This record gives sequence, C-alpha cells and structure tokens, in this order.
Amino acid sequence: MKKYVEIITLLVSNKDDRNSIIDRLIEIEGDSSLYEDTFFRMPDDNQDITWLAMVDLLIEKGYAFEIDWKENYSVAKSGIENLLSKWDISNRYQDNNNLYDEYADQFFPKVNAILKELNYTILCLDINSDSYVTVMIPTANEQYFSSLDSRIKKY
Repeated sequence: MKKYVEIITLLVSNKDDRNSIIDRLIEIEGDSSLYEDTFFRMPDDNQDITWLAMVDLLIEKGYAFEIDWKENYSVAKSGIENLLSKWDISNRYQDNNNLYDEYADQFFPKVNAILKELNYTILCLDINSDSYVTVMIPTANEQYFSSLDSRIKKY
C-alpha cells in the first residue's frame, strides 16, 4: 500500500481529494468485492485490484484520464486540459494542430515535447488493456515517480 499512497501523493495536490482516494483505496484493498461493486472493469484473478482501484479512483477525481488506443487527439485534449488545470497551468498550454490526425501512440510523445517547456510530463499507467490511462507529473518528479512501479511508463 505504501507505494500506492506515494503515487497518489505525487499526483494529487488537493488534500481532501488525496485523503478521499487513499481512504477508499484502503477500503478496497481490505475487501476486493468493493472494487467490483463500484467500478466497471472486470479484472481477472491475476490482476492487481489495488492498482486498478487506484487508477479508477484517480480517473474518478480527475487526476487521470483514459482513452482507447484508436482515439484521436481531439478526444485526449480535454483530458490533457483537465490535468493541466489540476496543476493550475492550463492557460500556458498551446497544442500543435498536427496532433489531431494521429493516433495516441503518436501524439502522446509529441504532447510531452510541448509540456516539457512547462516542466510537466504525462505518463501512462498500464492496466493491461488496449487503452491509455494518462497522468501528469512535474518533470522534476518524473524519475522518482516512474521508479515506484514498472507499470508507470513514459510516452
């Protein structure tokens, strides 16, 4: 549980949101049926319910977003803008018109190049599916954040 709390702490600056996510995650870790009662994913027996619950709680509170692999940038843009607003930097982000014609595996690395100027990075939380779960972190914390779990991947 310690690494999940650390991940949440690095991603969620709002104390009330952070405490709410951590408290709910502790409940779900204690009784995995709570996850299945709350979220839409149908995990199999070998999946880490605590990881999936953390991801879904981050999505629920707006500190992560999920898109399908075939979605284009216009779908991801609102998620990126929401993450930017969580870090209070939305007014300084200027995307690139060329992103709109690309798939996620192409545009996410380019978004990172744009965000680099703002000292932020987006990363993927791997949930073993054909979708992308995206979070944002200050670039200064990127290496440490990525070291917390092998399922955290840079675009």
